[in-house]
Amino acid sequence: MSDIYKDINSNYERLSEAERGVIDFILKFEKIEELKLKNIKEVLYVSNATIIRACKKLNYATFSELKAAFVQSREERQRSYPVASNFVRVLEDIKKDTLTTLELIDENNVDQICNCLINARRIFCVGTGSSSQVATEFNRKLKLSGLWTNDYSDKFLIECIPQMSTDQDVVIVFSLSGQVDEINETMIKAKCNRTKIISITNVAANKLRAISTYSLLTSSSGDQKKIRSRLMLHVMSTLIFEKLITKVPSFE
Repeated sequence: MSDIYKDINSNYERLSEAERGVIDFILKFEKIEELKLKNIKEVLYVSNATIIRACKKLNYATFSELKAAFVQSREERQRSYPVASNFVRVLEDIKKDTLTTLELIDENNVDQICNCLINARRIFCVGTGSSSQVATEFNRKLKLSGLWTNDYSDKFLIECIPQMSTDQDVVIVFSLSGQVDEINETMIKAKCNRTKIISITNVAANKLRAISTYSLLTSSSGDQKKIRSRLMLHVMSTLIFEKLITKVPSFE
């Protein structure tokens, strides 16, 4: 399978804001083989040079080479998981999203996140909409490990976090899009308190990832994106917890 998603994950922080916009646009474009430079330029008002720089920072010499990597990844998945029925397609899409999500994982990053949670004085688990269920379940698991934690899904209560958080606290945010302005603005305020921000979000997310101290990325594709994206958030939260309990003495 192509390493396109690994390349994006490994090099995303190297991109400028304009270059991130280019990659985010490409990630969301459905018929990648039909994408042309002018499509990106007309929507984002960027130059050819900006697009090519973004490609090169991801280790692709040209825009065509980057496109080919996306097409190759899609074709390899289609060969591995041929569609036979609606039900089978759903199963295969879940497999595809799960595999891509697991490919995006950096073990050292997960380890740092676990250490951050264990050493925190307080943990604020944040999620709104469909993501709130993930935050609530993760909060429940953290309580079982003996950590001080609460979950926040009400926007008013989330906005109060910067009034309470300190440099000893951690906020972990589960967000499908990473583009909820109210949450992102609140996280910026909390970060001003030197509170550590951990985000679990989609690979195409930009703003929340940029704000975060640590971030883990998930993948989603096809129909019912919100449902499958939330499932991938559950997958990632489970991975963090399973790693965390190996570090907590009470679970040895």
